[in-house]
Amino acid sequence: MMATAPAPELAPAAASTAYDLYYLVNDKRFFWHDLNRGVSLIDGGRDSAILWHTGNGEAGRQLWTDIISVNLTSGTSGKDVVNNCRIDFRGGRFLVVTDAGTTGQADHARTPIYRDFVRALHSRLALAPPGTIRFSAGISQARHVVMLTLAAVSGLLFVATPPGLVMILREWRALGPLAAGTSFIWPFWKMIKDNWPRTYDPRQPPGELMD
Repeated sequence: MMATAPAPELAPAAASTAYDLYYLVNDKRFFWHDLNRGVSLIDGGRDSAILWHTGNGEAGRQLWTDIISVNLTSGTSGKDVVNNCRIDFRGGRFLVVTDAGTTGQADHARTPIYRDFVRALHSRLALAPPGTIRFSAGISQARHVVMLTLAAVSGLLFVATPPGLVMILREWRALGPLAAGTSFIWPFWKMIKDNWPRTYDPRQPPGELMD
């Protein structure tokens, strides 16, 4: 009887994890409709990649080996915080994944999904050879200094000035702007504190930029 050749081993199917999050590609803004919605992490050995979708299907895909840097930041409109994860690829292309909603404003229902995405992304990229991917948090040093200066000036105007007016004019109604100013400035102070520029270990991404 002729021996039967063993059947070739099939490569394991790639596993995909989808995240219902909005994104920007190369700084183009499409928050006002659902085209730029949906990001997936593909685990497929050498073909492992990040994929982003449009309403018509796949819009783009980049391999893990194409990633050169990841930057985590947060921003605020004066009330709620929006978190962003920027992923830079070889060749100058980049992707920004956010927990914002269709309007670009905070969508608290997406924050847990965003947190899961960031942690899953970092758990995969932490396996890359040391030094091949730069992990940074916060804004640039120059921008951070400018924001600190503006916040200090705003603090003097809205927080320190009202008590001084009360002491000089004996007018307690001057404390009204103190309460309003504090509620206005606090989100910006928190954003400045959370966004101080630094690098981090991908095994421990900064939690304050995922809240």
